[in-house]
Amino acid sequence: MKTARLSFVALALAASFGASAAMDVKEYPTGYFVDVDANKYSAPFYRWKGDDWAWTHGGIAGSFSSASVSVSAFDVDAGSGEVDNIYAKDSGVWTLLGSLAGASDIWSYTTFSLGSSFYDDINAGLEVMIEIDAATAGSWAVTLAKSVLIADGGTLPPPIPGVIPEPETYAMLLAGLGLLGFVARRRKQKLATA
Repeated sequence: MKTARLSFVALALAASFGASAAMDVKEYPTGYFVDVDANKYSAPFYRWKGDDWAWTHGGIAGSFSSASVSVSAFDVDAGSGEVDNIYAKDSGVWTLLGSLAGASDIWSYTTFSLGSSFYDDINAGLEVMIEIDAATAGSWAVTLAKSVLIADGGTLPPPIPGVIPEPETYAMLLAGLGLLGFVARRRKQKLATA
C-alpha cells in the first residue's frame, strides 16, 4: 500500500512539474526583476516609458517540439490602453512576440508561443526585451517578477516575485521519490519471499 502511494506521489509530481519539460527562470537579481512583492511600486523595479530593458535566458540543450516564454508582470492596464511589448531575438533580429495582458494592481503571466525558428536561439540562450508603454507618451508603468522559458510543456511557478527551486531541484526531488519507491518495493518483495 505504501509503495503504491509513493509511486502515485512520484507520478503526480512528475506530471505537475513536467518531468520531460526543460525550464529556465529569470528573476531577481537579474536585470530589473523585483525582489519581493512589497517593492513592486519602488524604483528601479517599477519602470516607465524609456526604461526598456532586456535579459538573456540560459540555453536549453537538445531538441524539442514546442516552446514558450511567459512573463509575470504587475499593474498592466491592458484594458485601459497600456501597451507593454515583449520581443525576443530570432537569429539576431528583435521580433515582436506581442503585448503583456493583465489588469491594474495584479500579478499575472502573459505566455507567448515560440515557433521553431526560435529553437536555435533557445539552445544558445534566448534574449528577451520589454518595451514599456509603447503606445502613449509615458502614462503607464509596469513591474516584472519573472520570465519563464519552457520547452515541451511544464508548469509555471507562481507569478508573484520570490525564490523558486531551480529545475535541477525538481529533478532531484523526483529522483529521490523514485528511489524511495524502488527501495520500498524491493523491501516488500524481500519480506514477502522470506
